[in-house]
Amino acid sequence: MNLKYPLNYIAITEYYRSGVHNGLDLGWNYSYGGPNVDVYASYDGEVVDVRKDYNQTDTTGSSYGNYVRIRHINGFETLYAHLAYNTVTVNVGDIVKQGTKIGNMGATGRADGNHLHYEVFINGVKVNPIDYTYVYKGQITSSNPEATVGLLYLPDIDVPCKEEEELKKKIQELEDKLSLQTKEIESLKEELNNYSNIIFTYNVEKTSLYQIELYEGEELLIRNKS
Repeated sequence: MNLKYPLNYIAITEYYRSGVHNGLDLGWNYSYGGPNVDVYASYDGEVVDVRKDYNQTDTTGSSYGNYVRIRHINGFETLYAHLAYNTVTVNVGDIVKQGTKIGNMGATGRADGNHLHYEVFINGVKVNPIDYTYVYKGQITSSNPEATVGLLYLPDIDVPCKEEEELKKKIQELEDKLSLQTKEIESLKEELNNYSNIIFTYNVEKTSLYQIELYEGEELLIRNKS
């Protein structure tokens, strides 16, 4: 089963550490929805737990604040925590599809700022979400390499490559050179065409024996010796 990242902009601000931080923290970007960006279900399933009335940020404890928990197939469940107050759009028992909006990013519960805490369970055991969640077509990943370590991509997605921009630059340089060479060739052809229209005239004295080889575009004029 290929879970989908629950945000359309993907930047990991804190990674999974078993027993210490049992999920991924996902950040936000002003260019892609801002601090209250929409949060979506990672896969089809049934909503099995919800809290939507938490209206504060805590400095202590381990509260999820507002959250949604969804049960999927094959023993999988996902949890989305710290959702903004009064934004959760689903209830226990709702059947959701992958990509269904379930709320907005927030900072309710124990949070240092707006982010989404995302957890994955298999048969009730918390596992590293990065091993089961994929970047889908149309999703944007952070340009910061430290925020995208270990991301998995669906097979039909072009995986970002650190040499990509350099290769694009080299291709553009070659294309520019080719364009200049093409223009130079056309200029030389035009110049050659101008030369081909010139008639070379040879004026020689008439003798008893002569042999001159003429080429295309040339003509021979023979005059009597004076």
